[in-house]
Amino acid sequence: MVNALTVDVEDWYQSSTELFECGDKDKLVYPSKKAVSNTLHLLDLFDKHRAKATFFILGTVAEVFPQLVKQIYERGHEIATHGYAHKPVYRQTPEEFTKDLAKSIYLIEKITKERVIGYRAPYFSIIKRSFWALERIIEQGLQYDSSIFPIKRKLYGIPGSPIKPYVVCKKGNNNLLEFPISCLRIGNRSLPIGGGGYLRVFPYFYIKQGIERMNKQGIPAVIYLHPYELDVDKADLPKGCFTFRDRLVRRAQSFNRLKGKIKINSLLSDFKFTSLKGILPS
Repeated sequence: MVNALTVDVEDWYQSSTELFECGDKDKLVYPSKKAVSNTLHLLDLFDKHRAKATFFILGTVAEVFPQLVKQIYERGHEIATHGYAHKPVYRQTPEEFTKDLAKSIYLIEKITKERVIGYRAPYFSIIKRSFWALERIIEQGLQYDSSIFPIKRKLYGIPGSPIKPYVVCKKGNNNLLEFPISCLRIGNRSLPIGGGGYLRVFPYFYIKQGIERMNKQGIPAVIYLHPYELDVDKADLPKGCFTFRDRLVRRAQSFNRLKGKIKINSLLSDFKFTSLKGILPS
């Protein structure tokens, strides 16, 4: 079975703004050049294994590094949107969210000249209290979402939600298909196997067996990665971030990156991957 590989293209500190004690959480944060070099490294790795992926591009990345987006596209990968400012959906009004999403789509389509059809919310922040966003996503002409994580964490998650692709919202004649991040359902519990920090923390055999189990049930796995997870250099804290909690956030984001890189190679060797567009029902 072919599984789906996805990449959230952003800098590591953009992924952590909501966790830091420092700074203004509503202040726009731009990526560094590390986002480019790390993404190019990931592209080379995918080429080596003949893997295709969906790259969820953060709007600020498309704005600052349009050539990176162009290169990802020209190397045969799907370009989707990760929103513009990496702000959780549930901390936006419907009007703010619509503006953020529309701006990200505009920036991407200006570069690729191709319609964007997929979205992933920052921090997987489509949760029960932000379900209103699903209709807004349909209104922007998108066909699928990949924001719902069937577990419960501080910033995200809807425990008990489906672990396989399903129609999450309907509006008129349009359906929005949901590609949830992969989890194993054991009894009433869902255990994450979808990549990211979980790939770095959990042993590889657990991730591998989880994907194999999903595939035996006829369910394609949806794996997510971040380009910075290949970067084994010490992550620099943003200016003004110096508290104990801020340092813990950096440590968590940097944990096991070397082993994570090895595990990503193993995943690409053991499974066949394509983009979310590539597994859309015809």
